[in-house]
Amino acid sequence: MTRKLYVDVDEVCADWGVSRAQGYKMIRQMNERMLKMNPNLIVIAGKVNRKFYEENCYGTKNKT
Repeated sequence: MTRKLYVDVDEVCADWGVSRAQGYKMIRQMNERMLKMNPNLIVIAGKVNRKFYEENCYGTKNKT
């Protein structure tokens, strides 16, 4: 099974044990941080890039 490129609100809620409203707020904040780092990125409302999510929420850095 391949992993999706983006994390959605259901996964954020499951990982952090928060409500959907809080999950969307977290996604919005992460997307804003990504855009500050690189304004040329494309973000999708309600989803966040999986690599960025894992690096910033779990502190992991994969070399893949």
